[in-house]
This record gives sequence, structure tokens and C-alpha cells, in this order.
Amino acid sequence: MSKISGLKSAVSNKLSSISNPVSFQDPSHTGPLFHICQPVTTAEVLRILHSVPPKSSLVDFIPPSLIKSCAAVFAELIAELANRSFSNGCFPACFKHAAITPLLKKPTLDTSDPSSYRPIFNLDFISKILERLFLARFQPHILACSNFNHHQSAYRPRHSTETSSLSTLDTIYHASDIGSSTLLASLDLSAAFDTTDHVTLINRLRTSFGITGSVLSWLQSYLSNRTQSVRIGHHSSTPTKCTTGVPQGSVLGPLLFVIYISPIAIITRSFQVCHQQYADDTQLFIALNPSDPSPDIANLTTCLHALHSWFCVNGMALNPDKSDAILLGTRQRSRTFASVRSVDVAGCPVLLSDSQLTAYQANVYC
Repeated sequence: MSKISGLKSAVSNKLSSISNPVSFQDPSHTGPLFHICQPVTTAEVLRILHSVPPKSSLVDFIPPSLIKSCAAVFAELIAELANRSFSNGCFPACFKHAAITPLLKKPTLDTSDPSSYRPIFNLDFISKILERLFLARFQPHILACSNFNHHQSAYRPRHSTETSSLSTLDTIYHASDIGSSTLLASLDLSAAFDTTDHVTLINRLRTSFGITGSVLSWLQSYLSNRTQSVRIGHHSSTPTKCTTGVPQGSVLGPLLFVIYISPIAIITRSFQVCHQQYADDTQLFIALNPSDPSPDIANLTTCLHALHSWFCVNGMALNPDKSDAILLGTRQRSRTFASVRSVDVAGCPVLLSDSQLTAYQANVYC
């Protein structure tokens, strides 16, 4: 949690130093409100129990293998629990704790350095069933909202890294066909899922996605008063309260995160800059005018400034040191833009990647 506190402090300092920060209001929701969940049936729970693997967790109250072996009995109990939880707008407090198992990223890393480990979050099996039941009712409404970012390919049906890449390549190919090259910036966020602000998220759900009533109360309850502790063998750390972030290892967390960053689409569209996202990976790209690319580059820079300001206002840390930039186009056309050497990201010049450019041209344009 000290890492997140440090990031939040750095973001606050960065925001105070931004000249002319961009003011942005979340767009209002138009369409039907979502205020109540449809009842859960025993048959629906049975289908889920039969489809999910019996993966056990350090925090399970009841072994998943036992739940699955007595599925008919537990399905009725879980359905009753879900219906009471949804109607009362309250997520069970006993399911709000996560046990973290540290996993060494690479065998060659220093085992005494905490940054060498990847945290594996363990949540209760029944809590994930409740989340799946809620997601089945919640997701269709979110995806139908006009304020959902439809250039986001993660965590929704029939969208993947493949469709994200195809969409980006299609735009780049089109620019090449009309004699332009494409300047692309790939942004990196530090601990993006962990820096999600709960109050901002709840307000965004209410304002931009029409979530009200017991559904909004349930989501507030789901996010609040969560704790986590690290477990190694039989030893466990003191539980720490999670004041920000979406629950990692959860079913709902990823969708809540892409809802949180959905306004990125509106900002980029206002600058007529193309973008594509997969979870917290964001790519911005713009076709350059061969005769005079300066206005296009200036427009991309202004868009990046606006996004940086928005990230800071929303408590997220844009990391220019890990951001990338590349110029894509034919060999002949790229010579026209020889003077373009970097892209300004959060006040830092990000140099264009020559090696990526060469590899891309060799594989695609030759």
C-alpha cells in the first residue's frame, strides 16, 4: 500500500504543477436507468457451478470441490444469498478479504527484493459466484451505454488482443493507402488497477452509466471496507484496508476499471485523434500530412497533455519513461518525416523507436 500512497502523492504534486489543466466533466447518461437486478434462479447457479473449475483459495470458507460435488444443495443456498444481497444492496462482508501469495517473477531475480514478486490475489469461491451472477445482469447494460468506450477491447464478448490489433492496423493501412504515415504513442500507467478512486468510480457509474438504486448501493458495498494480507506458508501479515483500486483477481474488477477510464474515448475524439485500448494499455495515433505534419503533431501533443491532466485529476499516474512512440509507414514516405524524432508525453520527450519501425516495415511493407 505504500507504493500506492507514493503514487497518489506524486500524482497530486504533478497536478499542481500542470499549467492550464484541462477541465472535463463526465458526460450524462441517456437511456434507461439500471436500478434493480433480476432475481437469481437455482438453475442459473447450477450452470455456473458446473462450468467453473474447482480452484481452491486460501480464504475459502467451504472447499470448492465440496460445493461442486453437492451442487444441487449449494445452488439453492447461493441463489437465496444472491437474491438477498442484490435486493438489499449489500455485498457480504465475509467475502471482502483477499489473501495475497507472492510469486517470484523470474528465478534469477533477487528474492530479498519485494519488487521481484508478483502478487497473486485469492478470493473466496462463493464470492466469485456472486460476482458472476451480478456481472450477468450488469454487463449488458454497461455495454449498451453510449458512454462506454467501444474502442476498449478487454473484458467484453467477441473482443480480444486480436481484434484490438486488427483495428489499429486497419487504421494504419488506410493512412498508408492515401499517402500518409501514422505517428503512434503507446502510454503506460503505473499500477492502474490499484489507483482507481472509489468515489470517482461510483459518481461515474451514476452520472455516465445510469446506475442507481440497490444496484449502485451493492457496488458501493462491494468496493468499500475491503482488506488484504500477505500469506507465506502458515504465516500471514496484518490485514490492510484497501482504500483505492478494484479488487484484483475478482470477476467484476476488470469491467469496473474499464468503466473508470472510459472518458478517454471522449477526450481523444474531441481532438480527432484515433485510439485503441486493451485494459490499461492505451495507443493514440494520428495520420500525418506529408506536406506539413506540424499541425498534426501539435494536435497529438495537445491531446496527450489533456489526457495527462485527466489522469492526474482521476488519481492515475502516467509513466512517460515506459511509454513508447513509433512512426509507421512505407520506407519512401517515412523519409518525408525524418525530422520527427520524438513525441511529448507528460512533458517528457519520448524518442521514436527506430528498431520497431524497421521490424514493422520489414514484416508488413516488404
